[in-house]
Amino acid sequence: MKKFLALLAVILFLSSCSEYQKALKSEDVAVKYASAEKMYEAKKYMKAIRLFEQIAPAYKGKPSAEKMFFMYSQSLYKTKQYYLAGYQFESFVASYPKSEKIEEASFLGAKSFTFLSPVYSLDQADTNKAIDKLQSYIDVFPEGQNLAEANSLVKNLREKLEKKSFENAKIYHTISDYKAAMVAFDNFMINFLELFIKKKHYITNWIRLIF
Repeated sequence: MKKFLALLAVILFLSSCSEYQKALKSEDVAVKYASAEKMYEAKKYMKAIRLFEQIAPAYKGKPSAEKMFFMYSQSLYKTKQYYLAGYQFESFVASYPKSEKIEEASFLGAKSFTFLSPVYSLDQADTNKAIDKLQSYIDVFPEGQNLAEANSLVKNLREKLEKKSFENAKIYHTISDYKAAMVAFDNFMINFLELFIKKKHYITNWIRLIF
């Protein structure tokens, strides 16, 4: 019985691969779409992406394009291609503003950018972009089902910016560039007042050392 089930699994696998290869080579867009949807539902996202990429230009403007582009965006997200996923989700939101998937697409598009945020010591342009995207989602969907997670992500990203600013000020102090340190601390206090209050005693001691 076990040998029979193993053989059956092999046959089904080969059949699936054969069907997929045929779809890749097919000139029929409908065949490609059907195979892409099947790959997507089977969570074979990389295979689905190859097919979606082939048919995307032909499906723009068609009634079935909405579902196809959402699956395409999701496939990119599931395979951790976050830059492309963010772009595709944003394109979906712009193209289908009345879609029932609009909130989910808006959130996942914004969340995609959070994965591009680097460690605090590097340039934080992508962190700021992620915060802007998440804040846009929060503003548009103030009662959205992903609101709690969006707020949590914004908090974490802001803490990274706070750490970046704080550590920059520390570096100036360490190398005895006190004028630059004072400017950096001023900027830190202005931009991150809440964290300044938490670390006020620590910073005050540094300022005393500067003078």
